Amino acid sequence: MRSSLLHALFPRVRAEILRLLFTNPRQQLYVREMSRLAFLSLHTVQQELEILLSARLLLDRSNGYQRFYRTNPKHPLYTTLRRLVIKSARLPEPKRK
Repeated sequence: MRSSLLHALFPRVRAEILRLLFTNPRQQLYVREMSRLAFLSLHTVQQELEILLSARLLLDRSNGYQRFYRTNPKHPLYTTLRRLVIKSARLPEPKRK
């Protein structure tokens, strides 16, 4: 897992979920998929998704089998967060001593 400005500003799990969903805002991912892509435990991802849903940063929908999550473009912080995530992804990784 890479370290970035996003990881410095947010807890690791939140930073990874934001990175996954805000770099491609039309993308919808389900919990196991996010867990696998971010190399995080399923339970940890589920807990963080609940927090982001309660803040209304994310939207969810179910197809009867899986629950999909995506960004909420109507949230007042959507544009700011998306810019932060994208800029963070473009910055070089910090050098470790």
